Amino acid sequence: MEASEHTLQNEAATQSFSQRLLHASYHKAAEFKRHVPSTELIQLLDKATAMLKQEPTLLELTMEADCRVLMVGDTHGQLHDVVHMMELMGPPSQNQMYIFNGDFVDRGAWGVELLALLLSLKLEHRARVHLLRGNHEGSTCTRFYGFKGELDAKYGGPESRAVYAAYKRVFAVLPLAALVHGKTLILHGGLFRYVAPPEPKEQQQGRGKAGSKAKRRRVAAADPLAPLLIGNLSVLRGASKGGVDPDGRGSSAVAADVLWSDPVMDLGLRENELRGVGLTFGPDITQAFLEANDLRLILRSHEGPDARDRREDLPQVLQGYALDHDTPAGRLMTVFSAPDYPQFMSSHETRYNNKGAVAVLSGPTWHEPHMVSFEAARPRPEATAFYEYETYPDTDDELMAEELGAASSQG
Repeated sequence: MEASEHTLQNEAATQSFSQRLLHASYHKAAEFKRHVPSTELIQLLDKATAMLKQEPTLLELTMEADCRVLMVGDTHGQLHDVVHMMELMGPPSQNQMYIFNGDFVDRGAWGVELLALLLSLKLEHRARVHLLRGNHEGSTCTRFYGFKGELDAKYGGPESRAVYAAYKRVFAVLPLAALVHGKTLILHGGLFRYVAPPEPKEQQQGRGKAGSKAKRRRVAAADPLAPLLIGNLSVLRGASKGGVDPDGRGSSAVAADVLWSDPVMDLGLRENELRGVGLTFGPDITQAFLEANDLRLILRSHEGPDARDRREDLPQVLQGYALDHDTPAGRLMTVFSAPDYPQFMSSHETRYNNKGAVAVLSGPTWHEPHMVSFEAARPRPEATAFYEYETYPDTDDELMAEELGAASSQG
C-alpha cells in the first residue's frame, strides 16, 4: 500500500470515529457504550499511551517557516466547542500544528469523547498534534470534578473501572511542556522550582549496589530544606512526568509546579498556599526566567473566568486570554479555550458568557501570538453534570489543599 493511500485510510478512520463520538454525545450517557465499546476505547488509549510514553517531559519543537502553531488552552470536556474551534481554525496538517495545553476532562459533560477525539488525532498526526498535561489529568481531580462519574454513567461497573485505568495510564505519560523554536514555552500552570539533577551514572556506579534506586530518587527529588529558587529548562528536561498524581512530594515536585502554579503581581517566588501545591511567581521571576533561558514568551492556561473573578491582581479572560506579566524580557499570557464556562452553573448565578481563544504562533519570531477568540457552539446537546457542582469546593485549589491536608494527617 502506498503512503498516500495509507494516510487517506487513517484520515477516513479518524473522521468516522469523530462522527461516532459526536453522534453519541446527543444520546443519553447510558447509551454511549453502544456507540463506542469499552474494548475499542481501551485499545485506542493503550496505543496512545505507547506513543506518548516515548515523548520527553519537554517537547522541543521546530517547524518550517510557512507552518503555524495553534496553542489551545483548557477545554474541560466541551467537545462541541473544540470541534467548532477546529472548524474555524482548520485541521492539523503539514502547515498547521496544534498544541493542546491540558485540562481536557472534568466539569464539562463530554470529557470521554473529547480526550478520545484528541488522542485519535494524535495517533494520526503524531508530529502535528501535541497534548500537554493539565492538573485535571490525574485521579484526584477526576474523582471529584466529573470525569470518573462520567465514565461510570457511560460504561458502569467493571467496564468503567477498566476504561478509567486506561485513561490514567495516558495521564501519567503526557508531556508537561513544549518549547516552540526556542522562544516560546507552553505549559499548563506556571513556572517551577529548581531541583538538583540526578547524580551522573559514573558516581552511581562508583557506589556499586549501594547506589540504590531509592538513593537516586532522593538526589533527583526536591529538598524541602533547600532555598526556593526558580528552575530552568535543564531542570524541566530532566524532570519526571509526575506519575498518576503529582502532589509536589519527592520526584513529582517539578511536575506539580508546572501543573498547579500561578502568576501573581506580588514580586518574588513563594509556595502556593492557596492551592496547597505549586508556586506563585511575580513578574520579576518571569523576567528572570525568560532572560536566563533566552525566551521571549510563556503561554499558560489553568485559570478560567471563574478563577479570575476571585482575583484582583490579574485581568479577566472573558475574550479567552489575558496578558499577565509584561516585562522587558518578554511576556506571560493566559489562554483559556472553553467558551461559556463553566458549562453547569446555578440558575441564580450570572453566566460569564466568556469566549474561548487560540494563540497562533508563526515565523519568523515565534513569540508574537495572534489571539483568535471564538464563541461557544450553539446549541449544545442537553446534558447533566457528572459532579455535584453546588456541593464540591468551588476551585481545584480548595480540593487539592483538602486532599493534601488529609494525606498529611494520615501520616
